[in-house]
Amino acid sequence: MIHWRSFMVAAFLVGTFGQVLKQTSKPIISSKPVLLAWNLPSQGCSSNYSVNLNLQMFDVVAPPNKVGQQLAIFYNSRLGLYPYYNSQNQSVNGGIPQAGSLSNHLAQMPVGLNKYIPDAQSPGLAVIDWESWNPLWNLNFGAKAIYQTNSINLVKSANPSWSQSQLTQQAKQDFEKAAREFMQQTLITAENLCPNRLWGFYLFPDCYNYLNIGNQQSYTGVCTSNGIAESNQLGWLWQQSTALYPSIYLNQLLASTEGARQFVRNRVKLAMSVASNVSGLARPVFVYSQPVYETTQQLLSQTDLIYTIGESVALGVAGVVLWGGTTDAAGLSVCKLFQSNLQGALGQYLLNVSTAAEQCSKTLCNGNGRCVRLNSDSNTYLHLNPNSFQVTQTGGTLQVMGTLSAADKAGFQANFRCQCYNPYSGTSCSFSPKSSASTALCTSLVLGLFLLVLVP
Repeated sequence: MIHWRSFMVAAFLVGTFGQVLKQTSKPIISSKPVLLAWNLPSQGCSSNYSVNLNLQMFDVVAPPNKVGQQLAIFYNSRLGLYPYYNSQNQSVNGGIPQAGSLSNHLAQMPVGLNKYIPDAQSPGLAVIDWESWNPLWNLNFGAKAIYQTNSINLVKSANPSWSQSQLTQQAKQDFEKAAREFMQQTLITAENLCPNRLWGFYLFPDCYNYLNIGNQQSYTGVCTSNGIAESNQLGWLWQQSTALYPSIYLNQLLASTEGARQFVRNRVKLAMSVASNVSGLARPVFVYSQPVYETTQQLLSQTDLIYTIGESVALGVAGVVLWGGTTDAAGLSVCKLFQSNLQGALGQYLLNVSTAAEQCSKTLCNGNGRCVRLNSDSNTYLHLNPNSFQVTQTGGTLQVMGTLSAADKAGFQANFRCQCYNPYSGTSCSFSPKSSASTALCTSLVLGLFLLVLVP
């Protein structure tokens, strides 16, 4: 009888788990299902212009040019000896990966790691930003074509009598093998040396859905064949990564259009799919966004805050990183623009959506998971009901006032489901190995007492 009941419990758990999303790792900050990070070099606003930015809604504030932070970003020259061609097409560290020295690269890595992550055991995010080449041969087009050309030239120098087809075939094989080794071994080494960081490459995966954004009437935002090929062929990269860092930078051509929503939706859906298509836990996805339209200083509209940040949170990302380069946070006018935006539309929206994500996590997932849209293509968002909550401002500090209504809870239930943190499972993330063991023990004790009562 006890064995039969144990089988039924196991069958129930399997059946329930089949209806929910793959488990993922616990968030870096336990009470925050969605981590918000400010990754702009804005410290000069205060020191140079006495413009203080209200960054209270961010869980991580990490200017990219600082060291020892909870978010570390590694550009070309910051980690080992990454082979690439610079903007003048000059070879650096061999240029193409098969001409670089992997052993020297790995031996040099501790220098960069010790500088930017001085406490090797510290938790946080770690992003490798290598954008010069793609590990898949066919995706090195346009400015990246130099990697194909010079790979072919390298093979030709050793085999001058080969046909163009033979040269290309061998060059592709050599390039992809070396590229994989550089990226994979870099992750392995970094994860061994800084094991509590979430390691991944910026811009991977990429949906490649930005090629037709100028034609708004026909633009659908769906991922191209290149994006699908990359996601299918880079299984080794997803498996070795401990987090994914796709980009949702928004071009102004899509401003406040349905195309903007579809652009972001398809990029995040691809990343979430890739994140779950690995062995072990689903990888957390942290999207890179910007407070402005790409390559401009024009702030995102309220609509596009929803279509970027709101869309990503509703689809279940683990965090949003707002990034900017040196020129994106330079000058008095830009500092004042950010100051106003952080007190206004951007700051209030971030507080709204992050609070809604926390409330949904507590309501649906017992605080042991994050909420994800039931239908990924629906236009439902994790927003606070204005009839139940207000975002207020007191002395420059933003805060949320209010409580969930029965209707708010029903809305969560109707439109979202849980992705549980390990070790929790079930539709409401209420099962764990510990609770299951306790349940089995209680069941055994009750059954034993019942049998004792029956014994004459």
